[in-house]
Amino acid sequence: MIKTLRIVGKIAVVTATADFHPLRQLKQLTTELVSLDFEGLVLFDLLAVNGLTPNRFVSMKFSKSGFERASFAVESEVSSSIQNEQDLIAKSDQTFLLGSILSSSELQKFKH
Repeated sequence: MIKTLRIVGKIAVVTATADFHPLRQLKQLTTELVSLDFEGLVLFDLLAVNGLTPNRFVSMKFSKSGFERASFAVESEVSSSIQNEQDLIAKSDQTFLLGSILSSSELQKFKH
């Protein structure tokens, strides 16, 4: 099962799943991030809901007062270590991949 929230250095990485779209769950995420005493950049991996598109990764800044919605940005250059780890996590979870919007041909391309 995919862990939807993990902290990588100074970045919180939030992974969308078939039944969890993080941009629709900002209140829940705010509660979790506040409980972790997190402040900084939140990187959203939307592979499950956006597929292999240029807007797979988006980000927003987070402070103690919550998400700074004006900071929302599509991330075209994500750290290769974070992207590689996200890819590995996704590839290792067949249920996650089958629940995503990826077509059969996209799944084959992504897995190889």
